[in-house]
Amino acid sequence: METFETHTGHNFLTKEKVEHPMDAHVVMREAGALFDVAYPPSGYENSGFFPGEMTYPMVKSGVNKGTPLHKYVIRTDTNDVLGLHSHKYAETDGYRYIADMAEELFPGKTTSCTVFGVGEKIAVTQELVAPIDLGEGDFIQPQICWVTSYNGVWPTAVYDLTERLFCQNQLVGMPLVKVKHTKNHDSLLEMRVRILEGSIARAEALANMARVLRDQEFTDEQFAELVQEVLPLTADMTSRQESNLWDKRHYCRGAWVRERNEFGAGNRWMAYNAIQGAEQHRINGRARGGSYDPMKAMEKAIDNKTPLAERAMTRLTV
Repeated sequence: METFETHTGHNFLTKEKVEHPMDAHVVMREAGALFDVAYPPSGYENSGFFPGEMTYPMVKSGVNKGTPLHKYVIRTDTNDVLGLHSHKYAETDGYRYIADMAEELFPGKTTSCTVFGVGEKIAVTQELVAPIDLGEGDFIQPQICWVTSYNGVWPTAVYDLTERLFCQNQLVGMPLVKVKHTKNHDSLLEMRVRILEGSIARAEALANMARVLRDQEFTDEQFAELVQEVLPLTADMTSRQESNLWDKRHYCRGAWVRERNEFGAGNRWMAYNAIQGAEQHRINGRARGGSYDPMKAMEKAIDNKTPLAERAMTRLTV
């Protein structure tokens, strides 16, 4: 069985993170995110008197009368369908507006771009401030993460994101800002202040919490109890559910061993990162056949689907 002993690190990127922050346009172009899109009307094939003829439902009244009721978003280079929306959906020429906004607000700070699927969603990271030293070689790197989509799953939003450099855990917070999906964004200066202040405040709060948890000893026995509390075995579980539960506990224990091997005596910060890291690196990204899908893990982190980390944090901070 795969364990953390063979795990050499993890990130959410489709490509390696660039060594030095770069122009957002360059990073997104290299990731294949700067494609063009078009918006053909959505219709259906007529099966009545004129079979094969396409019918396109239209808006019947109001200022948009005569406009196709629904439209697709397609990549013009591959003809892949990225989404289906109503006629009110704001049109952009592609994801270039994210590069424009990121570069205008924080020039030369972009470190990665991830393209999901055939381009339905993207995530772009920027590092705005220097890493924070928690002591004993444990660093966290504050970042922001721009996300947007053409399939309607993600609005255009900016999240605070903190990377723990030792194990590359990505600690995703709540959105700092959300904006409409349109190329006409206003109040960029106000957005810059809100994003920067929010990111710095989140990083400072996380660093302070980490230092407090690092000062509280946590033994192997306590961690074993924590794992049982976070992943309880119940009488109504099927054999398949029990097997999955034991796998998850195994991943958590492997992460704890890795923390202990790196930093020595256990503490609550290490315990949290063991649970959080196991969930992120092994559990949320599990795919068929025992493989690992980093994009699946990132999606769940951004969508706040990290129940194990939340339970662990609740128990460790009481």
